[in-house]
This record gives sequence, structure tokens and C-alpha cells, in this order.
Amino acid sequence: MSAAPWLPTAAAEPKPNQRAAKATKATAVGPVRSNPTPAHSSKFLTLSRYAGRGQGEGSVYRATSGNITFLSSAPTSPPTSPDLFCISCGYNQHGIVSDRCPECGQSYAALPPSPVRLPWTHRRHLGLLRAYWRTAGQVIFHHEEFCHQIDTPIPLRDARLFWLFSILQAFLPILAAAILLFFYPPNHNSSQMLHSLYEPYQSIYVPIPIVIFFLLGLALFFAASTGLPSYFCHPRALPIERQNRAIALSYFASAPIGLMPIIIALLLAARPFSDFIPITMTLKFLAALLTVFMFGAWYIRTIRIVLTLSQRRRKTLTVLLLTTCWVALATICILVVPISLWYTTMLIHSLF
Repeated sequence: MSAAPWLPTAAAEPKPNQRAAKATKATAVGPVRSNPTPAHSSKFLTLSRYAGRGQGEGSVYRATSGNITFLSSAPTSPPTSPDLFCISCGYNQHGIVSDRCPECGQSYAALPPSPVRLPWTHRRHLGLLRAYWRTAGQVIFHHEEFCHQIDTPIPLRDARLFWLFSILQAFLPILAAAILLFFYPPNHNSSQMLHSLYEPYQSIYVPIPIVIFFLLGLALFFAASTGLPSYFCHPRALPIERQNRAIALSYFASAPIGLMPIIIALLLAARPFSDFIPITMTLKFLAALLTVFMFGAWYIRTIRIVLTLSQRRRKTLTVLLLTTCWVALATICILVVPISLWYTTMLIHSLF
């Protein structure tokens, strides 16, 4: 007996093979329940198969009667804000709601914190010498903290200014000591080492002292050796932006040679006390110890900064190549260039 046409008919139950075919179109994350779901009910599924079709992975869908409808994206965590640091002392201000730095008491109304922790970039607020020595201390004693600055943009102009300032700090004290030795030659009470340093001033063949050529070679060595690490900090494996930041930070590896004024000051301070042997020996010993520390920190920190910033896999080869280039530069700048200039000047003087 057929049903009356005015009575509502029940929805046709899909066949088992049709249900299996529809189930393969959408795969839910997690175990699939074995209980049959009525055709009129709906449930929310997190689909992974349809994630690449413009809605993003982790989106929420509704499955009704075999149809899939996009509802909304799953809630995502908000982006984390960068850490801010006190410009005056470098203290991390993460989680601090006060209007003053708890470390140094600096008011944020007068000097707001900055995401850049490198003191050299804040030299207008800190002062030139204070910003330089704080940056040098960070490079020498906290190089890992310094290398983290690659995540923040560092202007190349600021990096080159620091590099130039380090070269001047290393070369100008040596130049001043050479000029002082020229106008105040050693006497009979001076040490044998001081007499040997004065011998290059007494040139026989040319009127120009040969020490000037060695000073030119030394200045060239400081400039070339401290700029050399930048050529090792831009491998092709790094993104262009990260390469530029690594090149900028490599110029800060010249910070240890900024200790040269202290070494020259100790040597000059020992000269007036030439009659007091214990004081003279103590000052010279401190100068020698600081010289070893300066060159050792310069070499070790430069190697570590280059390896950290460049992320090169062949670390041993990089160290050997960088060391070989340094030795070659020292030989060329300190020996070959001064002797070549002296020999050329001697030839010109002999012709005229």
C-alpha cells in the first residue's frame, strides 16, 4: 500500500558504499566514532586534508549531510612582542610595568627603552666613550649576547664608525709614543729596549726615518685585518637580510684593539720611574700581560663571532683560512710594505 502524497516522506538513508565514499573526502584529526550520525545533525571537525585550499591548517568546518562548510579559523596565539632594554644600563624590561628601570632607575619618560641592546647605537644618549667601552665589553666578555643582536637591524654606517674608532684608538697612541720618542730620545739611563726602538729614527741613506714607513704599514694592517672578517659573514645559505646584519656585526669584532691606549699609557708611565726598578718592572709586566690579552681576545672573539654569525658547517676550514689571511696580511703590511717604501725612497733620493 503506497503512502499518501500529502504525508512527509522520510529521508532516504544513504547506502553503505556511498557513506564510505563520502568519508574518504574528509579525514578528521583523531579517531573516528563508530556510532552512526543522523542526517539532520551536525558536528565540527578539524580537517587537515582541506587545509591547503585557502583556509589554512587548523580551520574549523561543519559537516552536514556529507557537505563541508568553512566556519572560521581556529584561534591562534598573538605574536610575541620583542624584548625591550634599558638604554642606560641594558637591563631587560620584559614583564616590567613600572615607568622606571628597576636596575638603574632611568625614567622611561625621558629615555624610553629600545629593542636594540647594542650600546653603540645609543651613543647620542650615553656619550661616545661610554657607548664605545660598553660595546667593547659586550664583545669581549659577552659575545653570545652580542651575537643575538643579529635578530635586530644594525645600521652598517654605525658598524663602520665603530670600526674606524677602534682603528684610531689602536693607532693614535702608537703614533703619539713614536712622536714623543723622536723629540725626547733615550739617555744613558734608559733601557736597552728603548735604545733599540730609537735606532730606526737614525736613517743613513734617506732623510725620512724608516719608522714612518712602519707606522704606515701598521695602520694598513689594523684596517685590513679588522675588516677581513666581514668577507666570511655572507655565505649563500643565509638570507640576504641576515647576511647584511652579519656583515655589520663583524665590524664590532675589532673592539679588543681599543685596549691599545692603556698599554701605551703603562709603557710611558714606566719611563719616569726608570731609576725605580720594581715600579718599572711592574708597569712593563702589566703592559705585556695586557698586550697578550688584547691579541688573544681579538683572535678568539673574531673567530667565534664569524662562526656564530655565518653558521658555516666547515668550521675548521674557516678558522684555518681566516688565520692564514691574518698571517699574510701581517707579513705584507708590517714587513713588505715598509721595506718596499723605504727602498723606493732610497732609490729616488740617490737619483737626485
